[in-house]
Amino acid sequence: KPVEPASLVPRIQNLLEEATRPRKIRVLIVDDHTMVRHGIRALLTVQKDMEVIGEAVNGQEALEQVQRLSPNVTLMDIVMPVMSGLEATRKISAEFPLTKVLILTQYDEEENMLVAKQAGAHGFIPKKAASSELVDGIRAVNEGRYFAWSLA
Repeated sequence: KPVEPASLVPRIQNLLEEATRPRKIRVLIVDDHTMVRHGIRALLTVQKDMEVIGEAVNGQEALEQVQRLSPNVTLMDIVMPVMSGLEATRKISAEFPLTKVLILTQYDEEENMLVAKQAGAHGFIPKKAASSELVDGIRAVNEGRYFAWSLA
């Protein structure tokens, strides 16, 4: 039985709307401190262009979650049990190049920024930064720009 062209119009309109709708930035939060993860989740939940798709408590879990969830951006702490954030960043950069890693840490010395960049991180922001800077950093690395928080 032939399909009436008029019956295809709503389906085509839905497909066009879905294709042109801005996609949310899919974020994975990796930190061994529950309160930090929950605070970041609360901050990002109110951003219209972001969604938190998962959490991990160490680098090994981060690798598993990146493989399973394909986030656009992974927020990564440096010091964690089982596998460090730097080691996880190296592996994610090598194995999952479409996932950008933004290092989020309390260790904000310039040396750590350089080591993180060498590990393949796409940005670096200390935990003492303003929440608006974290949001800006996520957007920047998602767009392919390196995000470096100023130590000044």
